[in-house]
Amino acid sequence: LKPLPSHFKKHPKTHHGFASMSLFSKSLAILAVLPAAYVQAQDLQCMKFEDIYADGKELCENMWGDAFQVVDNYTEAYTMWFFDALNPNDATSQLMHPNGDTSICNLQYFHKTLPTPEGDGFTECHPWKEASCCTKEVANASNLLTSYGDEYRWDRCGALSPACERFFVQEACFYECSPHIGLYRRAGGHACDNSTGQCSNVYLPECDPDSAAYDQNTCTSEFTHSTWEVYKMPIRRDYCDAWLTACAKDMFCAADNGDYFSCARLQPETPTAAPASTEEKESSLEPGLIALVVIFAVLLVGVVIFLCVLYSREKAGKPLFKPLEEEGKGETKDKEGSSVALPQLPKSERV
Repeated sequence: LKPLPSHFKKHPKTHHGFASMSLFSKSLAILAVLPAAYVQAQDLQCMKFEDIYADGKELCENMWGDAFQVVDNYTEAYTMWFFDALNPNDATSQLMHPNGDTSICNLQYFHKTLPTPEGDGFTECHPWKEASCCTKEVANASNLLTSYGDEYRWDRCGALSPACERFFVQEACFYECSPHIGLYRRAGGHACDNSTGQCSNVYLPECDPDSAAYDQNTCTSEFTHSTWEVYKMPIRRDYCDAWLTACAKDMFCAADNGDYFSCARLQPETPTAAPASTEEKESSLEPGLIALVVIFAVLLVGVVIFLCVLYSREKAGKPLFKPLEEEGKGETKDKEGSSVALPQLPKSERV
């Protein structure tokens, strides 16, 4: 992962008071979110990975801008993950950059200054446990997904399959934890070829918008400097091909040919929640279902009580509803039950 400068970034927003809302208000809130989520999905141009990227090379190079270049010579390329006791990237750096210094963490964002060992709790990015540029707080599955803001979540087009998401976690671990990636820092990296004019071995703080020394008038660089941007790091083709194979049927933002950072710029002020898992969906529906059950139960109890009262009154000879009985024309009964003749109106006053 490669963050944008702070003026492009947005921190995740927190929402308070949802638990205290009425059920009706919550329902309205949920209904209001649905069309917004649909609009955003349209803006992200969500498509299947296999319809965005023709092969693994396009995935690694298009998704991450200029950060990586895919190569076929594996002795001169890095891998983002490994299971061996020894880091294979050590040999690659020694071969390609024998004078490069991997005893420091040349990238600086959430990174440590030096790659140091981490404890037993360092499991998410475990290949770098013995020499890591990231702490276990950074190398946490949740933090790797959310620490750069909602617009940098890799699941904005829907929950990814576990196999696919694992590659995004690996890339995030590689960026945060590997000391080798710092060799390819765009401004101040050992591996830069200055003749291209697209990178520099020297970092100029006056050209870095995030630096207190930033001064556009004195900056002489042709590109913006930073302490975190990576440029043209060679990555093994087979790793990138495996990534596309794992993600082929998953959905991803297709804006600008699937560029991660172009996608992050879409609706940067609108927080995007990750698609809810099945468990979360069931949890969100639970309050409404409980309310319906309670209402139904109250109505049912009321009906039962009413029927019991009605039955007991009928049995006691004091029904709630008495039948209308006509004893005969022009007669009614007094309180003692004897018939009483009703007065007759004169014919002229009858209707």
